[in-house]
Amino acid sequence: MALAQDIESRIQILDIVNRYVSTKKAGVNYKWLCPFHNEKSPSFVISPTKNIAHCFSCGKGWWPINFLMEIEKIDFREAITILAKEAGIEMKTQFSIEQSERGKDLYKLYKEATEWYHKALFLPENSGPLTYLTDRQISIDTIRKFQLGYSGSPRDMMFVLKNSGFSTDFIIESGLFVSESRDKFYGRITFPIANTMGHTVGFTARVLTDALPKYLNSPASHIFDKSSILYALHIAKQAISKTGEVFIVEWQMDTIALHQANIDNTVGISGTALTKEHIRLLRRFARTVYLALDSDNAGVKATFSSIENLLNEDIEIKIIQIPNGKDPDDYIKSWGDFLLLRQSSLSVIDFYLSEWWREYDMTALIGRKKLIEKCLEIIVRLGSQLEVDFYLQEIAKKLWVSMDALYIEYKKTKIEVHKKQREENKKKNNIENKEKLGQNETYQSKNQKYSPSLADTIAGYIYRYQFLDLFSMNFLYTVGDLTNRTDTALLSRTLLSTLGSDDIELLRIIDLHLESDHIDANPELIERAFRDLLRWLHAQFFGYEKQIRLADIDPNSSEYLELYTELSQKEKRLGLRR
Repeated sequence: MALAQDIESRIQILDIVNRYVSTKKAGVNYKWLCPFHNEKSPSFVISPTKNIAHCFSCGKGWWPINFLMEIEKIDFREAITILAKEAGIEMKTQFSIEQSERGKDLYKLYKEATEWYHKALFLPENSGPLTYLTDRQISIDTIRKFQLGYSGSPRDMMFVLKNSGFSTDFIIESGLFVSESRDKFYGRITFPIANTMGHTVGFTARVLTDALPKYLNSPASHIFDKSSILYALHIAKQAISKTGEVFIVEWQMDTIALHQANIDNTVGISGTALTKEHIRLLRRFARTVYLALDSDNAGVKATFSSIENLLNEDIEIKIIQIPNGKDPDDYIKSWGDFLLLRQSSLSVIDFYLSEWWREYDMTALIGRKKLIEKCLEIIVRLGSQLEVDFYLQEIAKKLWVSMDALYIEYKKTKIEVHKKQREENKKKNNIENKEKLGQNETYQSKNQKYSPSLADTIAGYIYRYQFLDLFSMNFLYTVGDLTNRTDTALLSRTLLSTLGSDDIELLRIIDLHLESDHIDANPELIERAFRDLLRWLHAQFFGYEKQIRLADIDPNSSEYLELYTELSQKEKRLGLRR
């Protein structure tokens, strides 16, 4: 048995999926919102018996290995290694030897660097950096939990990594060293940045003095992009899932401070706003997001941007404003109760009003009017009418405006915004339509529900319900007729028992589709549905035959009349005409 097949025979995809979303039982299967795109109603179906998952909205299917690859953004080798270990499979194949070539493995390089930096922090000669952290009230347990480290030598780690089989060029290309004799993070505290599986994908390193730059970061790579990585999510995800809430802070120190205060549902962003990719990760676990970013200009700007990205994501948005302009780390160290700040957290409108209030003269009508217009520009972007009404009532109450007048302004603003959007969409659509003309028309559009073709569905029935004899007795064309057409290729290979591995994978997805459609159907109804499909297939083939045989024949000739009569009789035999 191949390694991948051996792994997938031992690993249940439901167990893996449940690490990222909370599935609910639906008949013999499980369902939830697809973790790979936004949707309102669950289309993501997991079949424990078939060990596959499929989204009937986007049309994609997954098995344990490729699901882990996509959700963790890791390559095949990494997914195989992780699941083989979970399955208790010792990787002694040629595959493992080739794929474990140390000189080209960025994950293993960063893992060894993480361990080296962490051990170095506790060496006697590096007592200064350790004291720096403990003076900042970071405990030894917390240091170990986050694997904080220190680079106390410009070149020692180079020798260690080379002895492990990594090439000098690869070590420099990874961003750990700027040259063979210079560690990029020399003289700095190191903070390993991990993906959701807990594997280090990069580093942030902080200087111990007032020297600039205060922080240095690993370069972007195929495994590290700060717009899709949330600091400490691998540690926080269980607490987030349990509470349904997540605190968003800036940088590593604030994140670590909250975790040390037992607020484990905290993650950090690296100096940017929450991105759509961040939100996609958080939607698996959280229902409420508390933004607790810094109160300086950069932090306020990041909060605005984060709110815009969170709109229409079915996540409640709350903004925490820490007293006296402190950051979370300083607030906790001054004995502040951070969790109590949830009670005074602001709604989106409250935050906008508090920030924009200073820009406009609220004693003048024009000032209040400008502020209302500013708020409406945000509200018109909401897709939920309930949210719209909620926010309009907040504005009416806080700015002393009647709901009737406010709603009129809201509708006027919405018309103007939609008018601009239509003009922009026209330009985009002109470009997109040209691109779509060159695409295969058989692909499903992004918003269409998944539906296999007629012939593929029939192949699925034969595969699932053992309808081969039923098909053979009732299909009045030949297998050769099926083989001659590309859109019936899967069906012809099913009848001829010449299925390849790709065919089997597709049939398993169609099988899951049929299972979802026929949860409560009895055998009689299933057979009737199959016969209906067969009649439609006959109609399709009869249409092809009629078009071909009558082409280039004079409609007024006796030959045409004879052939037309013959086709009419065949149409009756096929059950297409009475």
